[in-house]
Amino acid sequence: MASSAYTLLSFTFYTIFLSSGSYKAEARRFNDISSLVSKGLFDSIFLHKDNNACPAKDFYTYSSFIQASRSFPRFGRTGSSIKRKREIAAFLAQISHETTGGWPTAPDGPFAWGLCFKEEVSPQGNYCNSSNTRWPCSPGKSYKGRGPIQLSW
Repeated sequence: MASSAYTLLSFTFYTIFLSSGSYKAEARRFNDISSLVSKGLFDSIFLHKDNNACPAKDFYTYSSFIQASRSFPRFGRTGSSIKRKREIAAFLAQISHETTGGWPTAPDGPFAWGLCFKEEVSPQGNYCNSSNTRWPCSPGKSYKGRGPIQLSW
């Protein structure tokens, strides 16, 4: 079920990006991914990210996304136009999936609620391996997914 939902989300992002530009292969590098993702597009993908119901309201901004992308000089800037769009679309689909506040009958669908959370909701465990002596868990600390890429095991 989750896999098909992720596939649908990825398809939606690919459709948005692939319909917004040329399919010609290009070798040139772009200085900024804002040439592929405008603020309007970002806000339309994450339609409800600043809704009062979202705990991360006003946390994930377009300008922060663009600024963070500059820390990774090759992200969305190399290869053909199609390749760059796919890379960015996959990234946006992943962060939307990890931070969605949507539910099956949510207004505009569950995927319109991406970037709604900053922390994992109801983790199945504490993600702390108490037998690990090399990197022990700190007493009293909570270990769970945080941010738009919620890495866990």
